Amino acid sequence: SLGANVHIKIPTNQPISWGQNHCPYHLLNPLLRGVNPLYRALHTPTRPLGVFHPPKSFEAMAKRAYPPPPGAAVPPGGDGIDGDKGTRRYIFTQADMEHFRRSSSRKELLGFATALGRSCSAGGGSTPKPGGSKGDNNYNGKGPTTCGGVGRYRYDPSSPLLGLSPAMASVHGSLRRMAETWMADVPPDEHARARFGNPAFRTWHSRLVDRSEAIVRCALDCHRSRVLEPRRRRKEEDEKKAHDEGEKEKASKDEDSEMRDASADKGGVTTAGETTGKGGEGVVENFPLDVLQSCSDAGYGAASDAPPSPLSTIAMSAEDAERESEIIDELRAYLHPAFGHPVRLDYGTGHESSFLIFLFSLAKLGCLGNSRDKPPLPSAMAPVALSVFSAYLAVTRGLQKDYMLEPAGSHGVWGLDDYHCLPFYFGACQLQDESREKDITPRSIHEAKTLEARGNDLMYLGCIRYVKELKPGAPFFESSPMLDDISHLPNWGRVARGLLRLYEGEVLDKMPVVQHFEFGTLFKGKFLPV
Repeated sequence: SLGANVHIKIPTNQPISWGQNHCPYHLLNPLLRGVNPLYRALHTPTRPLGVFHPPKSFEAMAKRAYPPPPGAAVPPGGDGIDGDKGTRRYIFTQADMEHFRRSSSRKELLGFATALGRSCSAGGGSTPKPGGSKGDNNYNGKGPTTCGGVGRYRYDPSSPLLGLSPAMASVHGSLRRMAETWMADVPPDEHARARFGNPAFRTWHSRLVDRSEAIVRCALDCHRSRVLEPRRRRKEEDEKKAHDEGEKEKASKDEDSEMRDASADKGGVTTAGETTGKGGEGVVENFPLDVLQSCSDAGYGAASDAPPSPLSTIAMSAEDAERESEIIDELRAYLHPAFGHPVRLDYGTGHESSFLIFLFSLAKLGCLGNSRDKPPLPSAMAPVALSVFSAYLAVTRGLQKDYMLEPAGSHGVWGLDDYHCLPFYFGACQLQDESREKDITPRSIHEAKTLEARGNDLMYLGCIRYVKELKPGAPFFESSPMLDDISHLPNWGRVARGLLRLYEGEVLDKMPVVQHFEFGTLFKGKFLPV
């Protein structure tokens, strides 16, 4: 017996070797994890947890226990462990978990979630200045986190594309396609007898894997054709204009004055695809609805059997095309687990966090209306948190209902929801604007008329309405005691802060959740040596 209730028969006619080829743990490691004292002794960290380098013995064991799949691409300096074309897992033991807790990857992801929530509160403070300050808790340490007074964005379900960037409009269109047609095309298996997890979900997920490349490529193509190419053309025009003006030997003072006045006038107006302010910094790009609608339609078509033709006309070099292919593969690896696990047939906050990582990676590419070296402004993040996430919820809630996905890591009645956490936080932040929603308090969740009237445009009320639909007949204080307790808080600010702490403590700090995270070049596993 090598552990509690674990008995292993080892042939006596063969020597026991602990090498890579004969190590019993190569097959039994998943079974013995956390049970066998010898396993724990072999892989106890020999360095303080504050040093982000695990012992080499554990890294070797991880390679044997989790070998890379055949033919998987190995990232530079990586091992391809459990990877998907360039991504890999890093979190296997509590030692790795401690490294992740102290890593910049976790800090950036939590900061990004925080910024998304704060951006939903239009009345949360003053307009932020680009660049932020040293004490800001930013998702990458460079930009503002306060969300007050920027744009006064208000989510309207009848016009969900307003305020989005072209790439986010494309993602929204793809999510709309998933919600409208995919589940109708793949109906649940009526002969399945399992309480949770209809096997038809595996077919649905295989469709996601097949079409994810077209979905991601379409989003990047919209960003390139509607944002990058116009920026490049404007830059070339400005350089040409400056060159022509420099060649003029004679220019009157009146002409110079008129040119300065015209330039100043143009700096205060935002047209389609343009930015205002010095150098285009600090102000989000505004796009007309027809441009966003065309990108949404392109994303809708990308999620179909026949993806549309590329929108971009710019020719890329072989090196740029290869780099884009690597980025697409990495984004696909974050998108695949965002809708549930095709083997376990479950869904939970870890899958929801995978979608957050997907959005975080797009933000790093500048697809949220920002440049690659600067984070998006709150006025660009609020539509993502409310509109894109609402489209995402439409898909996941359909999966939960139609395929009866098992709640992954659910706390039962002592949890917010069997499946979600972030929408409650975003919704609570949305309700902090007392100038618009002063009549809606945390206690308003007990009013059926309020839930019915405002559940579509206020995310928190929509989440409460969904919980009550899943658990009809039971008293709310019995079926959802935590949500009932939250309703007694005095204001939405207290609710939002508590929900953010809950997400940090019960999701990002829980190994059963984050051990499935994959890391690449956008969402980096900086806590391991490369």
